[in-house]
Amino acid sequence: MTRLPVLKLTAAVAALLVGLSGCSSSGPAKDGSRPRSSSSTPADETAANGPLVGDPGLIADEQSCTRAEANAPWYPTIAAFEVHDSNRTHLYPCAHFPGTRSNDNQVFAHSSQQVYVTPYNIVDRGPGELFVYGGGYGDNPAASGSFVSRVEPGTFNEVWRRVLINTNATGEWNYPGVLNTLADGSLVVIYGYHIAKIDAATGDVIAQTTLPTGQSAPGDTSYNGYDALPDGTIVAKTVNRQPGCTEQGFSAFLDCPDPTAVPPSIMVAIDPGTLQVISQVALPEMMGGRITTTTFNDTNAIYLPGSSKLYRYTFANGSFAQDPSWGPVPYLRDGQTAASALAVINDYVVTMTNGGQPTPTPMSVVAVSQSDSTRTADIQPFANSGAKQSFIPSMVSVDPPNNRVYVMDAGAGKMAGVDLSGGNLSVAWSQDQTTLSFTTLIGPQDSRILIGTDIPVKFFKGLKDYSTEQVVWRDARSGAELARSSQFPKMTQGILVTPGYAGLQYFLSANGNVIGLQVAPKPASPSATPASPSSSRASSPASPASSPTTTSPPASTAAPTITAAPTITASP
Repeated sequence: MTRLPVLKLTAAVAALLVGLSGCSSSGPAKDGSRPRSSSSTPADETAANGPLVGDPGLIADEQSCTRAEANAPWYPTIAAFEVHDSNRTHLYPCAHFPGTRSNDNQVFAHSSQQVYVTPYNIVDRGPGELFVYGGGYGDNPAASGSFVSRVEPGTFNEVWRRVLINTNATGEWNYPGVLNTLADGSLVVIYGYHIAKIDAATGDVIAQTTLPTGQSAPGDTSYNGYDALPDGTIVAKTVNRQPGCTEQGFSAFLDCPDPTAVPPSIMVAIDPGTLQVISQVALPEMMGGRITTTTFNDTNAIYLPGSSKLYRYTFANGSFAQDPSWGPVPYLRDGQTAASALAVINDYVVTMTNGGQPTPTPMSVVAVSQSDSTRTADIQPFANSGAKQSFIPSMVSVDPPNNRVYVMDAGAGKMAGVDLSGGNLSVAWSQDQTTLSFTTLIGPQDSRILIGTDIPVKFFKGLKDYSTEQVVWRDARSGAELARSSQFPKMTQGILVTPGYAGLQYFLSANGNVIGLQVAPKPASPSATPASPSSSRASSPASPASSPTTTSPPASTAAPTITAAPTITASP
């Protein structure tokens, strides 16, 4: 939920999000492990009964595909950047779905024995190297500051851990940053008002820089992640805590006396080699949503969501400038609250509203042309859901080759595919599914899979204290459900299920476990004809990879509404 824009948060929001702090009542053992009783072990973990390796036969195709991708400036691997690319699409075209294209699948899972407190994101440098960033959710009493850990694929046993700061000792604000892998293989982590480069083999800090904080005191400032331009230049911005307030983590936006009494954010450009600041600029307001960068008409463009307007900046000749030819674009209907972040889909940027706080006004999906900011489109895909509250603190996922946007609303308890064609938005499908997190797209253009979580609540107030959620795999074209996991301890807020090699995915639980997931076809009964497993990227694991094409998508097929997760309505 680190993308949540800071508005005048109501008491109802505070009550909701304090319940989403990710705190766990049980602590790890001295060795960092967390024993489980057999009665509490999810059925998917019992079925696996050990570490997962996926289908190793898929790895050669995945490596060939990632080498062919145009994904500068990130390392050529499946999960180098938190949401795959600088355009924040959440589209991982080189990842496989090794299940069937029907719902005749089963899910296997394996959970780490060691605890990684408030794990936030996981990245890799190929199939043999996994790295976890965590410790940044200061709302959790167990979180004492950011760290990076290298973990063994399969077991998730810790190889090394680099603790970067202890905010209990410094008295600073502990709020999540992010870890990513740059094109040269460098692990670069941003946290608080610091950025560091980590040696992947040893965990040693190779380089480190203290970043400017503008009008905000350093101890009240955090850089909530970063993006990067094609040449590798890192672009980041601050979020700020009210001066004098000592609340930690996201609670600073809820429980400080006046969370809006903060200085404006500043945005910086950072040299990826030296980590030195190239340029900085003060933004018009404190912006909670993350930065999205792209290249448009050979210009470096940077998009930011404000509390009521969308902004575009350019970066050229070593300096920032607000683009006078684009916006700022008003994007809210009456009663709506701010968006979290924007994604780039061809000529458009797109976002969805109602991330700032719950509201009775239905959420909108908003698209704005990059070439002409007066060309906008707006649709309310869940306006007829009957829900009395709308709230979605995460951001859209987009599929540029298929001209489709994937959206959700935890208030409505809905998820949908929305087509963007000819500057118009239309709903392709809608299903019942309740999530506060991001979604993930994997596979090639003609057979995408959409992955998201599902929270088992019936009423909106259930989002205050839920403790478990499932992972759901859908046919992205039709919305039909293909697989569903057991109930796991709830995922860390504000993140996504991350794809890995060999058809695996990773779920980071708020109680500190890394959970590996593998979907496989159910075994055929002796009297049935065996089903052929299908890959979401190729008919054969050894088939050569190709870059995603830009042909028109196949016609969508309607799918019956899936009612495993009831629509959220107002609390009785």
